[in-house]
Amino acid sequence: MKTFLLFGLLFLIKSCSSLTMPYTFKRCDKRTSDFNDCLSDAIQDAISQLDRPMEEYGLPSLEPLQLSNVSPRLGRKVDFQHSYKNFKIYGRTKISKTKANMNFYDKTLAIQLTNPEVRYEFDYEAKGKMFLLPIDTSGHATVILHNVTYDVTYMFGEHTKDNKKYFQVIDFNFEMKPQDVTLLFQNLLKDKELNDAFSRAMSKDWKQVFGGIGYLYAQTYGKTYSVIFNNFLSKVPITEIFNGVN
Repeated sequence: MKTFLLFGLLFLIKSCSSLTMPYTFKRCDKRTSDFNDCLSDAIQDAISQLDRPMEEYGLPSLEPLQLSNVSPRLGRKVDFQHSYKNFKIYGRTKISKTKANMNFYDKTLAIQLTNPEVRYEFDYEAKGKMFLLPIDTSGHATVILHNVTYDVTYMFGEHTKDNKKYFQVIDFNFEMKPQDVTLLFQNLLKDKELNDAFSRAMSKDWKQVFGGIGYLYAQTYGKTYSVIFNNFLSKVPITEIFNGVN
């Protein structure tokens, strides 16, 4: 993971000039006692503004966030391969709760975000065995995470360019913790009634389904959000992001 992020950072560091903080983004003073409370509000407000892109800062729209493809590897013992295309994520800008903690000494930022609903829509291809029967199919799918909490920790490096200091994400931890999940895969099974029943069964037993593959998707999403965050960090010096830092 670090290798992937560092490769992207080398390109960003060489190709970007500095910008001031977007005027609609809130700045917080490191020296104040309520700094982390201010930062929590600032992060939630900034994300809520990303229902449209900020191209100058390398920030895409998050409504939806579009991924070209997702192909999780389930392991050699699993005789079932699947890949997703036209992957879109809706609902990330609508946040009900945010808690952030910035540690300048360790250069870490811990964020906990809760979204009432996050919807994933994509086209899938699947091949393998299900219920001991061969499967070779494709279709559209929708996965809805209800009251999902994201726990994210970013680890930063620091570099200097034109006498200005910049943070960059060099590693991350990313976890998703939904309270409920609804899954609907169209055309996974040829019989519609059986397919609908299977989707209901997957939704009912979502903890078992999600527990087996949730980590794989979390890594993909975490990498994507880290790249987006680095787009921003590569353009805005630390002194523009925070008050009270040198």
